[in-house]
Amino acid sequence: MSIFIGSTKIEVPQVSLRFRRRSDAVYRAMKQRGETDIVSIIASNRTSDASAQEYEALIKPSLRDMKFWKMADIDKAAKRINDAYVNNEVIGLVTDFDVDGISSAVVMYLALVKYMKFPKENIQIHVNNRMKYGYGFNPKALDAVIERAGDDIPTLLITADQGSNDSKTIRTYKDMMAARGATHASVIVTDHHHIDKNEHCEEAIAFVNPQRPDDEFEDPTICGCVVALLVMSYARDQMIRMGTLPESTPKLTPLLTYASLATVADCVSLKSAYNRRIVRQGLRDINQGLIPAWMVLKEKSKKSLIEAEDLGFTLGPAINADSRTGGDGSDAINFLLSETVEEARVHYEKLRNRNDRRKEIDMNMQEAALAEASHQYYDHNRKSLVVYLPHGSHGIHGIVASRVKEAFSCPTIIFSPVDVKEKDSPDKIITGSGRCIDDLSIIAMVKDRVGEKVELTGGGHPAAMGLKIKLGDLELFQKEFDRVVKDEAENASLDDMDFSPSVMIDHLFQDNELKMLDDTEILSSVNRLKPYGQRFEEPIFAINGRFSGTGRKFGAAHNKDKHLTVEFIDASGTKRSAVVFHYEKAPWIDELEVGGYYTFAVTLNYDNYNSCLGMLIKSVSPGVNSVLKSK
Repeated sequence: MSIFIGSTKIEVPQVSLRFRRRSDAVYRAMKQRGETDIVSIIASNRTSDASAQEYEALIKPSLRDMKFWKMADIDKAAKRINDAYVNNEVIGLVTDFDVDGISSAVVMYLALVKYMKFPKENIQIHVNNRMKYGYGFNPKALDAVIERAGDDIPTLLITADQGSNDSKTIRTYKDMMAARGATHASVIVTDHHHIDKNEHCEEAIAFVNPQRPDDEFEDPTICGCVVALLVMSYARDQMIRMGTLPESTPKLTPLLTYASLATVADCVSLKSAYNRRIVRQGLRDINQGLIPAWMVLKEKSKKSLIEAEDLGFTLGPAINADSRTGGDGSDAINFLLSETVEEARVHYEKLRNRNDRRKEIDMNMQEAALAEASHQYYDHNRKSLVVYLPHGSHGIHGIVASRVKEAFSCPTIIFSPVDVKEKDSPDKIITGSGRCIDDLSIIAMVKDRVGEKVELTGGGHPAAMGLKIKLGDLELFQKEFDRVVKDEAENASLDDMDFSPSVMIDHLFQDNELKMLDDTEILSSVNRLKPYGQRFEEPIFAINGRFSGTGRKFGAAHNKDKHLTVEFIDASGTKRSAVVFHYEKAPWIDELEVGGYYTFAVTLNYDNYNSCLGMLIKSVSPGVNSVLKSK
């Protein structure tokens, strides 16, 4: 099948529909607990644990039993923060530039200034410009911190969402400060990324990362912002115990609202009860409009209820666009820290304008990347897709990698030059962003295995990573990465179907069940297990129907006429209407024939425009009951 991206026709695999694997034990347990059939189906398709504890985690996820004090070095971090307060030190918050890093900067700043009453002038925010300095707390990033700080160089640096593999830079900072007489200068590392082999970050006074092999915290899937928030929370508690802060110092619970944004945008697993609770609580605060940023988000979205997908697909990309289009992250930080609605509006418009520019660049890169990926997939039988875009923007290629991964269901890495003006040579450094399918870990495959054959640097987690290699090593990297992916796929018992795009179906509505689609009551069951997201995907249902034609095209601004309504008659004779977003990218759209029978894969939502049950088409397969059984 083919799609058009720009003016290019690109061959892509046909998307199959496959039933999710269902746990009968979970289904029975859910029904026995009084849950509806739909809730029981959704739950039993996402867990095989029928215990009461798992039920509680699904229905009422809680942070009540979060033993964050078990994190290695969190006590050392708290003591050092207390000392910085007592000694009136300047603190530098050194964070990554994506949503997780930006949210971390905001959370730590508010925790220190608003809650723990550090002098405002003593807290500096240093967002790492990855476009200029590269990934992590590297020497160039340190130089930028020193330059921006001027005469007030911090004697305590706290990283967030980076730093785990940067012990050499920390040593450089400490030596430099010692030469200036600040022998007490130190670094607290807070992070959630993969840790290199034999890396212990021994130069940091505290190294807080749930990925540490010796860490006893029970959930390593939390995002960097949550790690930073837990460190701040523990510091608050300890400072009260030490008498540094009064017992009346408020808890930092309201800051979870920022952590919810980071949790959704950073693609961490929502199978985690902690992550699900953080998102639930954050969405509640957002919809209550507790800060100007959330008031403006609701205003601009024109929605009565903000949901997780709005954070992941609307606000998250806009915040990322700040740094990815040449900004320094200040618009994003100022938006989240805005003290008035008018101020938030100004910064939101700046973010939206940057995101519009990002979309233009993104589309051009997608066109080139998908065409090359198609060549590798079909002509070279690759199960990994590694594409070099010599004119690409490395601030955006992560988004492109996600699009390619979705189209082909293969681990994907998109490379672009660090400096597009630099002439090609074997030693030219190129930087990449990778995205992975659910059953494999891209960080483990690249760092632990490909890294044995190809010199590289980088970091990340199982679903996503960033890295750098030499252009001269690109061909070897492609060969080794594909070998490793195929090897790991065999170890995980994956077959060719796992490397072909599919839409996972929760349930096929038939016979009398179709009546459930006549009103919005079914949404109470679908929404009971929210939030949905990475590794805890939104439910998708199948409906048999006879295609009767297309309806109106619609869209706003740059998406004008990009979306389409599709009409079909289901098996009960009821006329159904569903929406296809960006229909030109749907490979099946031109295959539909009026009067033909198809299986429609849809998500269910509330249609605000028509005040009724809405359907969004994810894919269409020829014939009725065209859903394959799971393996």
